[in-house]
Amino acid sequence: MSEINAKIIDQKIISTHITISREIKNSIDLKLGCQAKLKTPRDIENKSVLLNIKLILATPTDDLKAELIADIIFELDYVPDDYNIIAEQKLIPLARTSLFETLDEILVAMGYKKMRLADKISQ
Repeated sequence: MSEINAKIIDQKIISTHITISREIKNSIDLKLGCQAKLKTPRDIENKSVLLNIKLILATPTDDLKAELIADIIFELDYVPDDYNIIAEQKLIPLARTSLFETLDEILVAMGYKKMRLADKISQ
């Protein structure tokens, strides 16, 4: 069986909490925590899944602390044999990247420079 592809078709931020220093540095160390729950479709032919994800991000000095909770709907190429493997290998990494990009946009709207958090975490 070929590798499964997944794409985000909808993302809804349920909750955000952000605390950031007025003088945050460009170079920061980040700690990351992530919890996720996958809801599979009842219809076995349905190729979409819902991932509820809680992302916690912080610096050791507490210059930045953020918590985002979101529901993200993915569309898959086909119905997988094991949803848990797909969630770990594909869905959670895609969701985290999307949420980091969203957090960057929120921080820019708050008046801070774009931090490119997704790039910092994927390194």
